[in-house]
Amino acid sequence: MDRFSMRLLLPRRFSTKTLDGWAKSVQKSGKNVFVKVDNGRSRGLIQLVANKQIAQEVKVGNAIRAIGSFEKSPGSQQETEFVADQLNIIGRDENPRYEDLSADNLRKKTHLRARNSQFASFLRARSALFRETHEFFMSRDFIHIDTPKLTRNDCEGGGEVFDVVTTSAESLNGSEGIKEDAMYLSVSSQLHLEAMVSRLQRVYTLGPAFRAEKQQSHAHLSEFYMLEVEVAFVDNIEEMCSLVESYVQNMFSFLHSPKLRTELEIMNSQHLASIPLNSPFSRITYEDAVKVLTSDGSKISAKSGLSKKNELDLVKFHDNQPVFVTHYPKNQKPFYMARTQDDTKTLSFDLLVPGVGELAGGSVREPDAEKLKERGCGIEWYLETRKRGQPPTAGLKMVKIKNRYYVIRMITNDGSQPTPFRPAIFKEFMKLASEMFGDFGYSILKMSLSVRVLDEDVIVLRVAEGGNKYFGAVLPCVHKIDKQPMVLQTIFIETRTQLLGAIQQMCGQPARIFTDEQRGDKTNS
Repeated sequence: MDRFSMRLLLPRRFSTKTLDGWAKSVQKSGKNVFVKVDNGRSRGLIQLVANKQIAQEVKVGNAIRAIGSFEKSPGSQQETEFVADQLNIIGRDENPRYEDLSADNLRKKTHLRARNSQFASFLRARSALFRETHEFFMSRDFIHIDTPKLTRNDCEGGGEVFDVVTTSAESLNGSEGIKEDAMYLSVSSQLHLEAMVSRLQRVYTLGPAFRAEKQQSHAHLSEFYMLEVEVAFVDNIEEMCSLVESYVQNMFSFLHSPKLRTELEIMNSQHLASIPLNSPFSRITYEDAVKVLTSDGSKISAKSGLSKKNELDLVKFHDNQPVFVTHYPKNQKPFYMARTQDDTKTLSFDLLVPGVGELAGGSVREPDAEKLKERGCGIEWYLETRKRGQPPTAGLKMVKIKNRYYVIRMITNDGSQPTPFRPAIFKEFMKLASEMFGDFGYSILKMSLSVRVLDEDVIVLRVAEGGNKYFGAVLPCVHKIDKQPMVLQTIFIETRTQLLGAIQQMCGQPARIFTDEQRGDKTNS
């Protein structure tokens, strides 16, 4: 056991003659009992030696408290061992073989996760990474903000939201259980941070976010932690790119430090990718990135932008190292991003990294309230910030999720009005997916597809990234829904932001077709 571990075994606030922990293994030899103890704080196990008279009843999984002292070990496997004079069993375990639990069982029995050595190491490593993140930003004069998790706002384009429902009589109007104002779990803290940065200048938050995403992969979690940052007096993206660059380099350096080496070894994650720690990441404009990819034979949608495959190909082109892509077209980005003088591109960036693709994204924020209104923003308090002495600001997020929305018209064979319900539409797509792709394709599309809107003969379908190719193959094969013969005609395919913008252009006012749209002028910060 190394000296660093020994220091952890003897924290100042605990007596050096007391050892609390859990028995991981028990061996009896002669008059002694040897117990490997996991104290839940250090990176290794502690060997406890006790006389059989006091340790006869100790079994694997027991929580124990021992009184004694650390002494030099005569064995070769550890430098010291704890020799117990007294030993008490504090808690007994009926089924201590946690290592036999598969990952699937641990997902079902979340209360036992911490007893698995790999998961315990993951939690310790995660805590250390959070601490390092706070130290990084606070050492640069950032102020940490706890933002609301219950909100009436949706950060436009951030993702689908969870509605908060209550059955409390005091919270409802009338007998039908309808709340006066819609309430959601927050998908992003960005708008609140923009309000705070109007006087605090540098703010950040690291906390939970909630998105009603089908859990197709680790990139589509319903609850996750997200790092978000806002900085005032910034009117260019280079300053934000440099901040992201410094943070990522700092965290990679920390991951390779001795502080996490043992934890990573326990998790079998010690072979991490390397990135340049002392030189800047490459920068390339979106326009130049498209030229690079198309010259290599890649296909890129003018509306949808870069796919994950495009992103990873671009990383490979830059020697498999991180690369910033800047100045995305305005039709691919949300309303709050500032634009270039010719109003064709946004002052935005995404950071692409090996194995992941898009890791972070950010932009300079639009400072003009009238332009925000023209783009469909109806959040009065957010617009007011632009009129109360707010300087140019910029911000970033360390999590990105992409979906595509298909606007489709149902055309019946006899010209009659289509009558299917949402479940029937979903069921028909799933039936064809199973026939065409088997269980695998069926599962992918089931986790990706959601019927968002059904309005007479028009439907809006949301498809998560990864399910597009299966959906695209199934779509032309739909010839009936709920026994009603018909064909499906694709009107257009957009991101959520693009779809809402297109509807606003056609209708002359912000779209309210999703349940997660901000409601009227009753929103507040």
